[in-house]
Amino acid sequence: HLQRLIQEKDFVSTVIRLLDSPSTYIRAKAFLVLLYILIYNREMLLLSCQARLVMYIERDSRKTTPGKEQQSGNEYLSKCLDLLIRHIVQELPRILGDILNALANVSGRKHPSTVQVKQLKMCLPLMPIVLHLVTSQVFRPQVVTEEFLFSYGTILSHIKSIDSGETNIDGAIGLTASEEFIKITLSAFEAIIQYPILLKDYRCTVVDYILPPLVSLVQSQNVEWRLFSLRLLSETTSLLVNQEFGDGKEKASVDSDSNLLALIRDVLLPQYEHILVEPDPVPAYALKLLVALTEHNPTFTRLVEESKLIPLIFEVTLEHQESILGNTMQSVIALLNNLVACKDSNMKLLYEQGLVSHICNLLTETATLCLDVDSKNNNEMAAALLFSLLDILHSMLTYTSGIVRLALQAQKSGSGEDTQAAEDLLLLGKPLTDLMSLLVPLLPNEDPEIFDISSKCLSILVQLYGGENPDSLSPENVEIFAHLLTSKEDPKEQKLLLRILRRMITSNEKHLESLKNAGSLLQALEQLAPRSSSFADSMVAPLALEILQAVGH
Repeated sequence: HLQRLIQEKDFVSTVIRLLDSPSTYIRAKAFLVLLYILIYNREMLLLSCQARLVMYIERDSRKTTPGKEQQSGNEYLSKCLDLLIRHIVQELPRILGDILNALANVSGRKHPSTVQVKQLKMCLPLMPIVLHLVTSQVFRPQVVTEEFLFSYGTILSHIKSIDSGETNIDGAIGLTASEEFIKITLSAFEAIIQYPILLKDYRCTVVDYILPPLVSLVQSQNVEWRLFSLRLLSETTSLLVNQEFGDGKEKASVDSDSNLLALIRDVLLPQYEHILVEPDPVPAYALKLLVALTEHNPTFTRLVEESKLIPLIFEVTLEHQESILGNTMQSVIALLNNLVACKDSNMKLLYEQGLVSHICNLLTETATLCLDVDSKNNNEMAAALLFSLLDILHSMLTYTSGIVRLALQAQKSGSGEDTQAAEDLLLLGKPLTDLMSLLVPLLPNEDPEIFDISSKCLSILVQLYGGENPDSLSPENVEIFAHLLTSKEDPKEQKLLLRILRRMITSNEKHLESLKNAGSLLQALEQLAPRSSSFADSMVAPLALEILQAVGH
């Protein structure tokens, strides 16, 4: 009779409804009855989870947290809860074991036997239990162990086999149930990676057992699995490359790093040729993964450069240029920023592959968006993108400036070293001079960081190319310089602006003529010239005076 009762779904539902009772004792007894049911009938755990058992456990766990003054009822409830939680935690490895067993028995088979079909139908529908437990703050820290992650990775390997058609379970449980099983399995890992601390101690297990099948699923014919696995990969690798490891785990970390590197180099990157030309949002997720990889690790940066992906990434840029504030373009710009900021980057190769023209186009478009006073839409996003692009430009110019400086030093010392590399780089970078006239209107930006980086970029540009751009001292830009020189109070900023002006007018006759007729700018210079009362100002006054003398004032 008792055996019949614990098989009765209505009875289980009735017991779970008692968990809404205001009486602590009734709720405690209900938890005990459920424990008894689950000990003798594991299948009822799925029904219980669907009937919000985990939510009831979480609610009463908060009420019986140690440290709170517990009445005898609460103490009894706490003990009953602990027994139930412990049983469910111990039950999960057995459930995973049954699922793994069922999948292992049909692995590589197109036509499972009747016994195997029955086993699949009984075990695979229990996978949602895993999702219920890993999304619970009570169960998650207790169930996510090394053994759990190993089992999970093995299930993913079976899914890879199912997805590739090597194993066929659609005939056994139906296409819908098969897809639901895959979706729930992937969702469980998505829930786990929201809590990076859980993975910190199991880095090797994740790299060796979970990432390889995820990488394989990137090749899936099913767009949903392809997207899902790309998203999980980008978020997981981002966590792994950002985590710091202590307590003697450095060696394990180095081993897992080399395994991760091999996996990405040998299996993932060769697929990118096809992935990047797929319809949105596939390229956005694929690029996000590259951004995560290149964020902190120069090895991955070199890998991306050597994989000949840069021209493809530039093609993606051209295809998405109309939606410059979209996710794909944001990922492209973040990736380019990581590449040019890396000390070991092969900048000349990036220049030869078209970096200069793409940065010119992207900066022009983004700056135009930011300078459009009528458009208040997406202003913050455009400003963030503009800053990233200026950061890229600054890295490019700093690199070129460094190479030119070395060439000049070699020339002076007569070491006979070839200056061809510097000349080639200057020639490749010459289109960047088109940005001079655009950088000046960005200087009055209310964000001091934009002024800072724009002025630095402009300063290096005029050092390298002089007043090459005929529009850099247009009447509008002259007014901007006049306004900035009178409104900026920091002598360092004034000095930088004056040096830019001096270089422009001493390297281009046309700019010198423009300045002779620029009343407001001459006035601003006259205000700065006589003030030499302090040491700080004494850096500014001689420069202002020198410019005035150059124009005959």
